Amino acid sequence: MTAPGKLKKLPCTISINDPVSSSSESELVEDDDELGVNFSGQLTFNDGLGLDGMGIPGDSDLGDDEGDDGLNDDDDDGDGDDDTGSQGASFSSLPSGRNFKIYGVSELCPYGDEEKTLSSSKPAFSVTSAKTMKDGHKKFVLYTIAINRNIGSDTSQATIEKRYSDFLDLHKQLTKLFPQVMEHIYFPRKAFTGNFRHQFIAERSRAFEQYLSHIYTSEDIRLSMPYQDFFYATDIRRAYKFMSEGKFQEAIPLLQNASHLQAKLLGEEYPDTVVTFCALVVAYMSIEEGEAHALGYAEAAFRIIREAQTSPFKIPLIQTLIGVRWRLNKEKRDLETLLATYVRPGIGPVDMPTLEDLVMQSLSHV
Repeated sequence: MTAPGKLKKLPCTISINDPVSSSSESELVEDDDELGVNFSGQLTFNDGLGLDGMGIPGDSDLGDDEGDDGLNDDDDDGDGDDDTGSQGASFSSLPSGRNFKIYGVSELCPYGDEEKTLSSSKPAFSVTSAKTMKDGHKKFVLYTIAINRNIGSDTSQATIEKRYSDFLDLHKQLTKLFPQVMEHIYFPRKAFTGNFRHQFIAERSRAFEQYLSHIYTSEDIRLSMPYQDFFYATDIRRAYKFMSEGKFQEAIPLLQNASHLQAKLLGEEYPDTVVTFCALVVAYMSIEEGEAHALGYAEAAFRIIREAQTSPFKIPLIQTLIGVRWRLNKEKRDLETLLATYVRPGIGPVDMPTLEDLVMQSLSHV
């Protein structure tokens, strides 16, 4: 019989590629079942049980943060004497095709102001690894979540790392904002013991995969600030701060990561993704030998908004592309011809915001 507050165990097959000797002094000893210091291998589920088969409770089973007998949001085991480093395990779960099918996208659709909808394809969420970390005297599990979505020829995956408290914070915020939607979406409860066992981590990983797949079905949730903060908005705000300080090199990896996640979650054709592409253009143009990279992002952004009639980024992006192509000795006459269609004969210079002006204004509101 499963003890109250613990998840039901799933049958699984474990193969350990490089098992650690049980005599290792640095091995965790809280439970015979728990992850060793250098545990590695593949853990796969033998059946296709979903959330209902895991005994995972609903929102009503979530305990109050202050009343969990000292248990913190990350299911800290309370052992402050263990000074081991991080431990990890790789999981290769077998989710049902119903929830995890990857849909391909044959082409990107340009958008206008009246056509700001998400791409029709769906991403697949999977927890690819989990490792036990230490923060002071407290241990927690850090989960690596991969977002897979084929966009044209792009079959790469975007990844983020989150701990249980990050998921719990997201769930609480979404429950407040969308109580009716979240009423039927299950979330794994906190655990009092055994939360570092590989079996428990595998079960919780599967629950997180299901959870992310379920909340993705709500467009209101996908476009909400808590959802965006969980995946990419925090990186964009950090990048904006760096750019405001003239630290464009530091902003680039943050923007790249954010744009990759946006493309997988929203689609490359979504306006917010285009803004991040344009931010990368501005950042790369501000560093030495960055124009070749700037050209790539500028071309990608322009392909998406080429047919948009009212996008404020269109003319500044064309002007930027003309300048970059000229400096890189590339053909620019087609863009000059296109730009001429937006300038009425006899009109003097038009005072318009630059691409950098528009980018910084847009990022300041994220």
